[in-house]
Amino acid sequence: MEKEIFQPQLTWDPQIGGKHSPVIFRDNITRSLGQDPTGQRFQKVTRQILAGNYYPADAVEFTPTKIPLQAGTRILQRAPIIPGLKWPVATSIVEIFIAELTQDSLHIGYVTTERHHGRGIWEAKVTLLPNNELQIRVWSTASPNSILFWLGLPYARFLQLRARRRAIEEFRKL
Repeated sequence: MEKEIFQPQLTWDPQIGGKHSPVIFRDNITRSLGQDPTGQRFQKVTRQILAGNYYPADAVEFTPTKIPLQAGTRILQRAPIIPGLKWPVATSIVEIFIAELTQDSLHIGYVTTERHHGRGIWEAKVTLLPNNELQIRVWSTASPNSILFWLGLPYARFLQLRARRRAIEEFRKL
């Protein structure tokens, strides 16, 4: 049973893309996470991300966590529909297609599956710049892929943007 749950077909390919709906959200933002003269904050942020804790739990929880994420890892996402409450939640499954860590950057990304309310690709890159600034770039393409997403389109978009904002806020605190 568990194998069936975690093996839905991908709805997006990281190289060639996927089917678009009439509504497409394309995001590409870069934000400073502050100064990091010792590189310790970079280490904390990248460790947290690779452990499956990109988002704070009040925005999106990843399961399984505490395992190093790598290409091919399937993740169950649980996003509270009402911020601050543990239930109801929207659940979805994504697949990590890149998790590359270098001395000064981490590039992580996932694509959606048939068991996701959206259809698309999400990527983030955390970089420790030569001037000791810690920076994050997040870019994505998303389209509705479920009746729930279509019915609650403005609210679903609000939750997407809130999750991104909350992650950046928490990374700035590390």
